[in-house]
Amino acid sequence: MATGWTLLLKKQLAKKQLATNQLDKAVMSTITSYKGNWMLPLRNILVIVALFPLLILIRCVSISTGDADGTGSHDENQKHTFEVGDNPTIDVTGFNGEIEIVTGSDGVVDVEAKLTISNRVSYSATVSGNTVTVIAKKSGSGITIGQSPQANIRLVVPARATKEAHTSNGPVKVTGITGDGDLETSNGKITNSTGEFTAETSNGRIEFSGSLTADSENEFSTSNGSIDVAFTDDPNVELDDEPAMGT
Repeated sequence: MATGWTLLLKKQLAKKQLATNQLDKAVMSTITSYKGNWMLPLRNILVIVALFPLLILIRCVSISTGDADGTGSHDENQKHTFEVGDNPTIDVTGFNGEIEIVTGSDGVVDVEAKLTISNRVSYSATVSGNTVTVIAKKSGSGITIGQSPQANIRLVVPARATKEAHTSNGPVKVTGITGDGDLETSNGKITNSTGEFTAETSNGRIEFSGSLTADSENEFSTSNGSIDVAFTDDPNVELDDEPAMGT
């Protein structure tokens, strides 16, 4: 009889222990789930805090990439033709590219511009009276990968045109224009063949090959580069040489 009660008691204790173990597991599962759900917002907060400086950078800086062929994400060619009178004035400003001015027919100015990553370039070509103005400037802000925004500008103008050409990080090339001129680049080569003009570059070479206008005053200035002058005639000139860095 005692043995039967003992067996019954042991069975009841085993059932009670089993129920207790199942309850413990349920409680632990609930606690684990609660902890996981509580930690999830914390992890999200930590991720947001860690990415906040990057989000600020992305908000302030746009990133442009070049195409697979390296031509830039948005290349564009602009062409304009303007009717002008005698001795027009050509005023052109560019950046990160070449300005080329060559001799054409009287009465007409042709302008062609190749804009690289054009959505980052502000460009205009207009005529007012007898003056043609071409302006290309970098617009917006951002980091470019592969290529930078730039403008290469070519003008075909009357031979007696007065020229004003200014660019940065690119050469200025003038051929056959006899009118007065002011040529300037901050980092590039200047080439001219005739006329009365001022040529100034802060970091580049200046080349002149041709003839100067009679009784004219011409200035060649570079802070870091050479100046090469070759006359195609036999001029009577006075030279005032003040070297800085270069030859």
